[in-house]
Amino acid sequence: MNGEARIEAVRLTPTHDGETALAVTLRFANGGRSQVQIDADGLRRVLARAGASHAAELIGRNWAVLDVAQPAFMTGPKRGKGR
Repeated sequence: MNGEARIEAVRLTPTHDGETALAVTLRFANGGRSQVQIDADGLRRVLARAGASHAAELIGRNWAVLDVAQPAFMTGPKRGKGR
């Protein structure tokens, strides 16, 4: 695994607001596992960037293909000119 995490499994999961998200299980070189969740918009971007037509094609790939963007609430409000 070259010290990098790999995508071990993917599955659809509901969110608290009734949407669908992709739950991704990552496996690390030391045997550890972690799970991340990607919303529908994020999944579309990940699939396009990876050149994949469905989520199962992500299995076995390096976790960097996920390239999960920082959520809007973490970046703060956008400010106009002069502020």
